[in-house]
Amino acid sequence: MARVNRRLALATAPAEAARRHGSVPIRLDKALDLFPQAGRSFDYATFAELVEEAAARLAGAGITDGQRILIVKQSNFDIPLLAFACARIGAVPVLVHSAVGFQALGVMTGRAAPAAILTDAVTESAGVLDSVDATLPRWYVGERGEHGLSLLDAPRGQFPPAAVPREDTPQLVTHSSGTTGVPKLVLHSVHSFAGHARPQITIGKVLRVRDPYLMCLSPVHARCMSGMLAILALGLPLGFLTDTAPENAAELLAAVKPGVVETVPNAFIRWEEVAERQPELFAQTRLFVSSFDAAHPRTIRTLLAAAKPGARYMQAYGQTETGPVTVKSHKLKSRCEHGRCVGRGVLGHTKIRVLDDEGDKAPRGVPGQIFARSSGVTPSYLGSPDQRVDGWWAMGDYGLVSARGCLHLFDRIVDRGSGVESLLAAEDDILEALPQLTEAVIIPMSDGGPAIPLVVTRGDTPLDLAAWRAAVAGLPELAAPVQCRWDDIPHTATWKVKRLEVARRLAAGDLPVLATAGEER
Repeated sequence: MARVNRRLALATAPAEAARRHGSVPIRLDKALDLFPQAGRSFDYATFAELVEEAAARLAGAGITDGQRILIVKQSNFDIPLLAFACARIGAVPVLVHSAVGFQALGVMTGRAAPAAILTDAVTESAGVLDSVDATLPRWYVGERGEHGLSLLDAPRGQFPPAAVPREDTPQLVTHSSGTTGVPKLVLHSVHSFAGHARPQITIGKVLRVRDPYLMCLSPVHARCMSGMLAILALGLPLGFLTDTAPENAAELLAAVKPGVVETVPNAFIRWEEVAERQPELFAQTRLFVSSFDAAHPRTIRTLLAAAKPGARYMQAYGQTETGPVTVKSHKLKSRCEHGRCVGRGVLGHTKIRVLDDEGDKAPRGVPGQIFARSSGVTPSYLGSPDQRVDGWWAMGDYGLVSARGCLHLFDRIVDRGSGVESLLAAEDDILEALPQLTEAVIIPMSDGGPAIPLVVTRGDTPLDLAAWRAAVAGLPELAAPVQCRWDDIPHTATWKVKRLEVARRLAAGDLPVLATAGEER
């Protein structure tokens, strides 16, 4: 079987990037937990050296080729560093966000069957590992913990020179969002994960991207890892954020002066206030990138208004299981005909189709379930059946292909039945009408009652109820809006609201709220 290019394999990408672009800088919003002495700024060459050092420690800890290694710790840039290090010695990193909770982590650990766990004392003391067998070897990033030693206490082990594995070699396991239950563990081979990165590199070359790249993504997410492959391959200066808070974003924007800014839509919406108050921080930005979820039109417009003239907002739709499926490019003066449009399939890489309620291919303009084909589709889940139907991957989303051949995304299928044609479109309309909101999510309730709008305001100021009533006047019946703080809302690793979890907690009365409007409309 053929081998993947050295730039597109986790085992070889850092060293290859250092060889080609060794002096290119990397700047972080906080120092590494594993190698704090490296500080917040270093270059590609140092990054490759740190990956080699971590690989040596992993080898000294007894981790060998083919083993799965569970990595669950506080979010930081050393998570992708450790993933590269695992791949460097032939191990398969299993990246899990600590926010999945101890019960889900217990299930996921059983499915992953790891040979060891990489964690930290803070994560352990928070109870995240309470359902995981304490006899499973644990190595700690930073200070040693209750059940093991610091990884840096391990001797430096030996491992062979770097080589690109065969295409079918398991390379990485990440997880789905978990919006509908226990997150699924998504396995990627060298070949399938190269299918995630390759379209990004193609787009970067077509757009002649050479600018500093500011990335704010969950370090455990597949998009973070494929983005790292693309950035290293293109040799771009990198700024990396783990905290989406507007003030944190402003600090690194000022330091990096990025030409490209990437985060998820639910972080970009928080950065609207940065674009309005300090537009000079985006003065050199010519490209915004978001993926996996559809961005709100208000967010796109606000960011582009602050950016360099002629800037684009590049929106990709896809999943951990597929990589990017469609791409849509926006400019400030070229508004899409529909706010839910997420573009067309990536030419030469992906195909999409929509099936109607009878399971037949839906004609253009008729909504149904969305399916995709891509070279980036996962070979399988670990411990769960996959979502292939006749060779097509079921995205779990509902939408249509427009008369112009664009995909319009309406909702997750599990969120259908609220009486609102498209929850996402309704949320777009509410956000357009109410600039004080940084979040508006309509939560369908299982008891059949009116859906509950969950809102977050800038600075947690009281919701303008008169403006609210005007904004929702044309929608089906909704319950009274519930106002919360951003940090009190259950989010996935990509900061997407867990609608089912919110519905459960609202019904149980254990979701912290700031206020509930006194009357239903």
